Amino acid sequence: MKKILIFSSIIIILFTAIFLITNTKDDYYKNQITPKQLQKDIANNKEKTIYFYQTNCSHCAKTSPIVVPLSQKLNINMEVLNLEEYKEGWDLFKIEGTPTIVFYKNGKEINRISGEHSEKTYQDWFKNNKEKS
Repeated sequence: MKKILIFSSIIIILFTAIFLITNTKDDYYKNQITPKQLQKDIANNKEKTIYFYQTNCSHCAKTSPIVVPLSQKLNINMEVLNLEEYKEGWDLFKIEGTPTIVFYKNGKEINRISGEHSEKTYQDWFKNNKEKS
């Protein structure tokens, strides 16, 4: 009887851990935007910060836990665009690799940062663009 309880407890703990890890990962990609909506927002001169990513990108997996909480901490409404789902985004927005974050203002691209970087580098990049808003 003890073995069954121990085994059951282990199974419950494993499922709970998997659930928590999966939900945390999905939280990084909640603020989705489509290429069509982004094109419309750029045409309407809206200020946008967009994080282009892929779920199968190892650099994105390391970058997302840094840039998503950091943008929230700095009160930057960063939206995310999944290039696996929206393949046309590569050409539409001239993305050469992921992760890439682009800042748009007045219908134009103002700045971008591509690749995996340190938290300090991203923080400086966000602050620099925030000053331009």
